[in-house]
Amino acid sequence: MTGQMLTRNQCDCTTEPDTNRTDNPLGEAHIQVAEWRLNKVQSPIELNHDDSISHDHFEPLQFHGHWDTHGIANFTNNGFTATLRFSDKDHMPYLKGGPLHDDEYVFEQLHFHWSEDDHSGCEHIFEGRAYSMEAHVVHYNRKYKDFQDAHDKHDGLSVVAFFLQASGDEDNDDFLKLSTAASDIISINSSVKVSTECMDWIKESAQCKGYYTYQGSLTTEPYTESVTWILYPKPIQVSQEQVASFRKLKCCPCNEHNIKKNVRPLQTPPEHKKLQIVYARSHRQSE
Repeated sequence: MTGQMLTRNQCDCTTEPDTNRTDNPLGEAHIQVAEWRLNKVQSPIELNHDDSISHDHFEPLQFHGHWDTHGIANFTNNGFTATLRFSDKDHMPYLKGGPLHDDEYVFEQLHFHWSEDDHSGCEHIFEGRAYSMEAHVVHYNRKYKDFQDAHDKHDGLSVVAFFLQASGDEDNDDFLKLSTAASDIISINSSVKVSTECMDWIKESAQCKGYYTYQGSLTTEPYTESVTWILYPKPIQVSQEQVASFRKLKCCPCNEHNIKKNVRPLQTPPEHKKLQIVYARSHRQSE
């Protein structure tokens, strides 16, 4: 992947954005990373069940506070994607269990990937199938000071990924909290407050007993290989209009150009690198 995928569209307005800029939704552009950490297990990848290793006795993945009903979250258009962050630093959601074992991973933010159409907006591919969008719920390991401190550590990050599939005109009522809010952040760098209940739409999928996990990288600069990926294969159904609402977001100050595509191409592991993808199942639901 080159930086070109992450640059904003060319803009001819008076205040032009820096089109050489490679900022990303995680806020860690231009961090220098040791060369040995790169080009080993880059993400996203294609997942196939037959190529995975099945484990039937994983401890459930535990979600703590992701759908609490108190507090405020901010939904922001940063010119690359739409990002959700919680404001109450004292009551931040966290993950543990499953492939994370006893380590606690603190919620950093949620963001989305999409494309020009409803058939190519996800980053990971599952069984040869692409979906309309992919949501990434980003967490960092609590044993590090913050996201910046954790992002280049081998166990620094965990990202839970959910596929979204646009189908017809029937809205997903829970997802409306964010798809409707997208209309309030059309302009670049605009933000709107939303209830923390706006993550309810992932709750059912997150309580599934089976998911795929592998060690990979960030899909934006600096692509550090510090991510424990956890991917739920069953897509969440939303309406075509709900997905379309994200394509209306602008990527430059003149408001002439939309964020049409923010997907990194699939990455192919080097021939000498055996990629271990685990299909993890538990006899108990995730919490």
